[in-house]
Amino acid sequence: MQEELQSAGETSPRIEPRKLLALGLIVGVSGLAVAAVLGSGTSDAGIGRTDQPTLLTPPAIEEPEAYTPRGYLYGGSEYLPDPGRRHRESDRGETVSLPDGPQSRELTVQVLPGDTLGQILDRNDVSRQDGFDAISTLKSVFDPRRLTPGQSVTLGLVESDGGVTLARLLIEAEPGRRSFVERQDTGKFSAGEEHDPITTETMAYSGVIDSSLFAAGERAGVSPTVLSQLIQLFSYDVDFQRDIQKGDRFEVMVDRRTLPDGTKVGDGEIDYASLTLSGEKLVLYRFEDASGLVDYYNAKGQSVRKALLKTPVDGARITSGFGMRNHPVLGYSKMHKGVDFAAPIGTPVYAAGDGVIEKAGPWSSYGNYLRIRHTNTYSTAYGHLSGYAKGISSGVRVRQGQVVAYSGNTGRTTGPHLHYEVLMSGEQVNPLKIKMPSGRALAGNELRKYQNLRAALDRTFASLGGTGAVAAAAPADAPKAR
Repeated sequence: MQEELQSAGETSPRIEPRKLLALGLIVGVSGLAVAAVLGSGTSDAGIGRTDQPTLLTPPAIEEPEAYTPRGYLYGGSEYLPDPGRRHRESDRGETVSLPDGPQSRELTVQVLPGDTLGQILDRNDVSRQDGFDAISTLKSVFDPRRLTPGQSVTLGLVESDGGVTLARLLIEAEPGRRSFVERQDTGKFSAGEEHDPITTETMAYSGVIDSSLFAAGERAGVSPTVLSQLIQLFSYDVDFQRDIQKGDRFEVMVDRRTLPDGTKVGDGEIDYASLTLSGEKLVLYRFEDASGLVDYYNAKGQSVRKALLKTPVDGARITSGFGMRNHPVLGYSKMHKGVDFAAPIGTPVYAAGDGVIEKAGPWSSYGNYLRIRHTNTYSTAYGHLSGYAKGISSGVRVRQGQVVAYSGNTGRTTGPHLHYEVLMSGEQVNPLKIKMPSGRALAGNELRKYQNLRAALDRTFASLGGTGAVAAAAPADAPKAR
């Protein structure tokens, strides 16, 4: 017995062939019986039928997924399943070919408020180093700080497994001019510009003043830029609040630049301008002398420029003059040592003359204050400002007509306006009555050249007949400033 147990633990028991056949028959019959029961449902009549459903169904065959390059969707280079795409029936089982190697693409984006070039490049997966190199090179043809909302920026990108490489960047700097950088074979960027051909036409406008020069000019089709220049030119001699009367007239002749498709690019400098005030005609002509200096002169060849402008804001209404007045805040009579001009907050304020900034900052009841020293005798001051132009601080030199600040409502005031003072030897004087010396006067050969130009400009304006809202183009040989 012990020997039999040892044998059983070491080897498998042997089954005789007759017993193995009997066991197979038993298992087969049992399987048929189970299958009959499972297939019968609730009725015995179903036994043996082959059209009854079974509990085990074949697995569904899934359609193969299509893959979309991540580079096309997101700016990268991976390939991701795209559940929105499926292969055709004929594609099943075939090899799917995917794009191989670097892929080039171009896109144009609009600059959003607050955007910088760096942010635009970063949003499109351009590396910081590429962005820095491209912007640094672009500065030779375009100042990135001048980027404005609505401008178009076109990017040429090359996408590969290594990421996104910037090949080209182009900016619509202004109508008809595009600035760009391109990557060279060396990997470095180079800058350049593209220009559309521009046609220049001389335009003549004239009109009758009803309420204001600005309103009359707009009715005649004069652009706001030209009107502002016109007002500034006559600001040396004209008080636009008191001297302009209903029925007065204006005339102006200026170059207009357009693209081949007719799109207006902008206006050039005024060549001729006149104001007829209460029957007296004031005329100015643009002239460039032999040294290249450009200025405006009256009919006698005297420069329109004087030491100081009469008004440092465009067409503003005087609300309080120089002299004794009942102070609107304090409630008692007090000497008003300047002139107040009604102006909305943010209206540009111009330097009345060339000079150096003496003070720029809050000061007493003036609020935000600015004072410019023009000569050893004359200074001007500006009060109640909302802010200062970029770069304005004590010690900075400014030019006549340069925007130095913006009108506001700071300090002791009852509403938005500019308080303007002229100081002579440190004492305030009436800005509207002070007599300022005129600028240079032409003489000799320069005067003769100017007189010939003046006569030619008069003939050109007369031939164009720019009356009312009519503007006409001058011939190509129309006289210019020199």
